[in-house]
Amino acid sequence: MMTRLMRAIGRLVIHRPGIVAGLSLCLTLFLYANIHNLRTGTDLTDMFGNHDPQWQAASQIGKELGYGNQLFVLVEAPSGDADKTGEMEEMADRLTTEMTSSGLFKQARCGLEQDELLNIVRFYTWNFPSLTTPEQADALKQRLDPQQIHRNVRQSAAQMMTPFSSMGTDYFVADPLGLMGVVAQNNQGASQFGNFDLTWGSGNHFFSKDHKALLIIAEPRESAVDYKFAEQVVQWTQTHIQSISTAADLQGSGVQATQAGAYVYAYQDHKFIMRNIKLVSLISIIGNLILCLTVYPSIPLLLLSLLPTNLGILWTTGIASFYPGDVNLISLAFIAILAGLGDDQVVHFFNRTPQEWSKGGTFNSALLHTFETTGLSIVLCIVTAASATAALAFSGFKALSEFGFILTIGMFAMMFHTLLTVPALMQLWGRFFKPLVPKAITFRFLPSIAHRIVDFTGRHARLVVIGASTLFFLSLMMLPSIKLGGHFEISGGADNPAVIAQKKLSDRFGIEGSPNLLLIAGDQDEVLHRAEALTASLETYKQQGTIKSIFSPTSLLPSVETQRQRAALFAKTDLTASAHALEASLHESGLQLAPHQEFIDRLQKLAHGGEPVTLETADHYLPAGLLDNSIRKTKDGHYVAAIAYYATVPDTQVIPDQVLASWRNQDGPFADFSFEKINRDMQSRILHDSRRALFWTAAAIMLIVYLSFRNLRVSLLVLMPIVFAIIVAFGLLKLAHHTFSFMSITAIPLIIGIGIDNGIHLVRRYQESKEHRILVVARASGAALIQSNLTTIIGFGALMASTFTPLAELGLVASLGVALALVGGLCLIPAALVLQEVKQSRSTVS
Repeated sequence: MMTRLMRAIGRLVIHRPGIVAGLSLCLTLFLYANIHNLRTGTDLTDMFGNHDPQWQAASQIGKELGYGNQLFVLVEAPSGDADKTGEMEEMADRLTTEMTSSGLFKQARCGLEQDELLNIVRFYTWNFPSLTTPEQADALKQRLDPQQIHRNVRQSAAQMMTPFSSMGTDYFVADPLGLMGVVAQNNQGASQFGNFDLTWGSGNHFFSKDHKALLIIAEPRESAVDYKFAEQVVQWTQTHIQSISTAADLQGSGVQATQAGAYVYAYQDHKFIMRNIKLVSLISIIGNLILCLTVYPSIPLLLLSLLPTNLGILWTTGIASFYPGDVNLISLAFIAILAGLGDDQVVHFFNRTPQEWSKGGTFNSALLHTFETTGLSIVLCIVTAASATAALAFSGFKALSEFGFILTIGMFAMMFHTLLTVPALMQLWGRFFKPLVPKAITFRFLPSIAHRIVDFTGRHARLVVIGASTLFFLSLMMLPSIKLGGHFEISGGADNPAVIAQKKLSDRFGIEGSPNLLLIAGDQDEVLHRAEALTASLETYKQQGTIKSIFSPTSLLPSVETQRQRAALFAKTDLTASAHALEASLHESGLQLAPHQEFIDRLQKLAHGGEPVTLETADHYLPAGLLDNSIRKTKDGHYVAAIAYYATVPDTQVIPDQVLASWRNQDGPFADFSFEKINRDMQSRILHDSRRALFWTAAAIMLIVYLSFRNLRVSLLVLMPIVFAIIVAFGLLKLAHHTFSFMSITAIPLIIGIGIDNGIHLVRRYQESKEHRILVVARASGAALIQSNLTTIIGFGALMASTFTPLAELGLVASLGVALALVGGLCLIPAALVLQEVKQSRSTVS
C-alpha cells in the first residue's frame, strides 16, 4: 500500500509539477505572512510550565508579593578622599524622581522621609504590648514605671536610635518615654532600612556604612520573571543614568551608578541565552553551507539541497506562530538542529535518481522509481525521527516539550519539501533545461571516501565485527559507573555584570542574592501563626550555623495569639498611672501638653486592652517595601506570607526534604522555593521526561521497523547501529572522564530517531537489489549516508559552542551518537551481511 501511495505521489509531481510548486509557494507565503505574530516567551514561570508547583510559587511570590522584584541602583563615589556626598544625593534624587514619573515603577526611593521614620517610631511605641518580646518586657516595664517617668522624659532624647537621632522634638513627641530603643532592639523586621547610615549626608538617604555608596531601591510594576519587561526596565534605567551623569552639574564628578538585583539577572540571562542561540544557529548554518558548497558539484543542485532546510525552518516558524504562538529561549535551538537535518533525506533522493537514470530509460521513469524506493525510505526515516521528537513533546518540562513539538513540525515540513517541492522544481527546471544523463554520482569526493570505507569493511569484515563487539562490550561494562550531575542554571561566568553588581550590593549593604523561601497561604492570622512555627524551626538551623539569617513577617507582625501572650506580660502594669505620670512630668518640665496628647491617649487606651495589630494597621505606619513584600493580601481575599532564609554556604540544600515534610505534617502546608531547589527539581523532571521519551521512542521505532521489514532478524540488523552508537558514545565519554548531566539522557531519543535512518536506507536498498550484494549497495549509498550524517553532526555539534551547559551537553552526546551511528551503518551492517553472505556461499558449495 505504501508503495502505491509513493507511486501516486511521484506521478502527481511528475505530471503536475506546477500545481505542486504553486501549492508550496502559496503555503510558504501564507505562513511567512504570519511569522511576525510569533512571540518569544519571556516569562520564566511559563517557560517551566504553569502547572509546576515550584514555578506557581515563583509567580505568586513575584506577582502577588513582589518579593525579589526589586531593582537596586548603587550610586558610588569615585576612589579618593574627596567628599562627593552632594553629587551622589543629587544623582539619586533625580533618578528616583524620573523612575516615579516613568510609569514603569510602583515606587522608587533612595532614603526615608522624616514622616516615614516617625511613623516607624509610632508603630513600635503605640503597639508595644503586642511587639515586646519576653526578653524586653522587664526593661520596658522599668521605663513605664511612674517613678521612672520623670527620668525617662529627661533621658529619652539622649537614648534615641541612631537613624532617628536628628529628628529632635518630633521624635520626642512620638516617643517621649524612649520605648523605641527597647522594643525595636535587635528586631530584624526593620533591617531592610536599618542597615544604612541614615545620618550621613542629608535627607535620611540610604548610605553605606563606609559612605562610599548610596542605594536606590525601586519596585517595577511587573515581575522580574518577564524577560522582556526586565529588559525594558534595565535599558530605561541605564539610559537615564547616562543622561543624568552628563548633566552640567554632575559631569566630571566621577560619580557612577550600577544596577543590581533580579531584573539585571533576568536581562543578562536573556542576553546570554539569545547570544548562545544565535551563535549555535550561525555555526550550524555556515558549517552546513560550507559542507554543501564543497560536496555538491553544481549550483542548482546546491540550491535544491538547501531548499528543504530553508523552507522547513520557515514553515516551522510560521506554524509555530499559529500554535503554540510563542517559542521559549530553549526551543529556539530548533533552528540550529533543523539546519543540520534539512538535507538528510534529500541527499538520498539526489543520490538515487541519477543512479536509476544511468541504468537506462527516461528521467521521469528514474524519478518515479526513486519515489517508490528511496521515497518510501524517506517517509520511514522522517516518521522514526519524528517519533523521537514527538516523545519529547509530551514532557512535563514545558521548555523541553515545546522543543520536541517544534522539531516534530520541522521534520514533517522538511519531508513535504523533500518529496514534493524539490522534485517538482526539478521537473520544472527540466522543461527549460534538458537534463543530461549523469556520468558520475551526485557528490564530488564523498563517493571515493565511501568506496574506501566499504572496501576496507569488505576485506576485513570479521575484524570490523570483532573490533566493534569489543568496543561495545567494554562500553557496556562502563555504564554502571556513570553518574548524572550538572545544574540547570544560566551562568555568564564571573564577568557577568549581574554577578559583579550583586557582589557590590552584598559588600556595601549586606543585601544578599536569591534566598530560600517558605511560602504560606490562608487567612491572615493562620498565615502568621504558621509562619511563627516555621520561623522557630528555622532558628534551630541558624543556631547550628547552617543558616546565616532569617527574615520573617512575624518579626514585625506577630500572630494574634502571640500578641495576646505578649500583652499579658503587662497585665499588672498600670498604664493609666504611666499616662498620668507622663502628663505630670511634661507639665513639671514646662513642656506643652498638646503635642503629646495623642501618645497619652494611646497609653490610656492600651490600659484597657488595645486591639491586635493587623496587616492593615501595620501598612498605615510602615513604609512600602518593609512588610508588604513578605505578607500581602491577594486578589481573592486570602493572604500570602514568605519567610526568607539565607544559607551560610550558598546554593546548598539546608533543610532536608524529609524535615520539610515533617514540618508540613506538624504546621500545615507550605511551598518551599529556591532556585537551587528548582534546579534539582528540573533535573529530576527532565530526567524523568527523557527516560519516558526514550522508552516511547524505542518502542515506537522498534514497531515501525518491524512493520516495515516484517522480519525480526532484519529488524534487529537495522537497529544494531543505534544500540552500538548509544552504548559506545557513553563508553567513550566515560573513558574521556566526561562529567555527564541529565541532558545526556535527552540526547538518546534523538540519536535513536535520527540515527536509525542509516539502517533503513541501507537495508531497504539491499533488499531491493537483485544481486543482494551488500558491498555494491553500500558503495552506491555510502556518499549519501556520509553527507546526511555530516550535516546532522554539524547541526548538533554547533550546540557544543554554547556556554549554556545543558545545550552543550545535548550537542556533544547527540553529535557523537550520530557519528557512531554512521560508523555502525556504513561498517557494521555491511560487515555483518558480508559474513552472512560468505556463510551462505560456503553452505551452497558444500
